[in-house]
Amino acid sequence: MGRDPSFLLLTYDSCRYDVLSRADTPNLDSRGQIYRAQTPGNFTYPAHQAFFSGHLPLVEEPVPYLNRFHGQLFTLQRLTVGGGRRSLASTASTWNVPAGLGERGYQTVGAGAMNWFRQASLTAGFEVFKFTGTDADQQIDFVLQNLDSERPFFGFINFGETHSPFTYAGKPAPDLWPMSSDAMQWPSREEGAVGEATPHFAHQVEAAEFLDSRLPRLFDSLPGPTVVVLCADHGECFGEDGYWGHGVNHPRVLEVPMAIFRLDGQPLPRPRSALSLRDRAYMIRPRLLRRNP
Repeated sequence: MGRDPSFLLLTYDSCRYDVLSRADTPNLDSRGQIYRAQTPGNFTYPAHQAFFSGHLPLVEEPVPYLNRFHGQLFTLQRLTVGGGRRSLASTASTWNVPAGLGERGYQTVGAGAMNWFRQASLTAGFEVFKFTGTDADQQIDFVLQNLDSERPFFGFINFGETHSPFTYAGKPAPDLWPMSSDAMQWPSREEGAVGEATPHFAHQVEAAEFLDSRLPRLFDSLPGPTVVVLCADHGECFGEDGYWGHGVNHPRVLEVPMAIFRLDGQPLPRPRSALSLRDRAYMIRPRLLRRNP
């Protein structure tokens, strides 16, 4: 048997699907296809809690790992029923996927840009984690410095450049209409330019293109068999139906880009059984004891 696969989860915070589709991203395009997906959370905290429990954004196409009903990338065994769905990495953790993989001997290293990653409830499952603020280069440096590519790992970066105000290295914050609930009326009412017609859209496109320019240094430093998940945690409203920002269940907030690929371009391994025979026995035994005291 080969060694356990390594994983790299990258989240472009707040990035809309139509933004990443419009952006010029040659490095990402050379690696994998971007799909339209539905996120399980409408802001950073719940979306990442879901990701860390194995519920990644869901695409409609019946593609394993991209659509968890056809094979799930990560599963928590204690949450499965009747053996659960097939997955590539299954852990017995009662906490989350990073903690469970760490218990299996994986290195777990992460870096987060958004303030939510000051919360221990998001980061404590990692062996090493750093809150960086919006700084893609520092985040990439931190992850690469703390990973031994000879051992299986779960690496994670939450990039903040695609979050309002869409700043990145060398670019000052633009003068934009604020992206928060403070900018909205209730009941909401659409006024003026929205979506692609707003300057916010163009600034987020620029931020996504900046992040694409940073991917080669990260990808070229990791082993070819590494499985990469690149997605947004949630999208963003740019004035549609009177909404600005996120934290609401609007279609533009729930629609995100999603890609899964191996760095060496090879097909992903087939999903495995969610539970080993030993773990199935562990979970079945208490039922047997109750029936046969």
